[in-house]
Amino acid sequence: MSSINPLFLDSTKPIGDKVVTNVELFNVSLRSGDSLYFEVTDEFGFVQRFAMKCIETKKSVRHTAEVWLKYQHQIQYRFLVVAEGEEVFTSVFRETLAGHIISEKWEPCFDAKPVSPKKRKPRRVEGEVKAAPEIKTQAAKPLGKPQFLDQLKSLIDDLL
Repeated sequence: MSSINPLFLDSTKPIGDKVVTNVELFNVSLRSGDSLYFEVTDEFGFVQRFAMKCIETKKSVRHTAEVWLKYQHQIQYRFLVVAEGEEVFTSVFRETLAGHIISEKWEPCFDAKPVSPKKRKPRRVEGEVKAAPEIKTQAAKPLGKPQFLDQLKSLIDDLL
């Protein structure tokens, strides 16, 4: 991923604020009964799916969706064609920083895998690492039905 020129960032929006991202997909043709979705995964692995609407003009046919995303946060996304609840076609996973627009041409893929997050190098700890102390717990006795009913009755009596 290339670095972003800070002169082209929206300086009125702090990083992390929610913005409406307009998603556009061109050159996709759907059969009857097919639905098109935009699937986005945030930096925490939370996946959301949004239905896309078809807009036809004299010059082109495009599918659009409006999505609220955290501005300039890392996301992964893909487009899905779904028929009868099953994924028929999908695009490759792409990774980007959330902004005001995502615009692409449809390129189906049959082996789409999520982009693996960049792995951090484990921190090196110098010296001896001590094991955590063992925590002893006592198993709680389950309440029997008669005891539970007696406690419930006493609570109700206290309330009244």
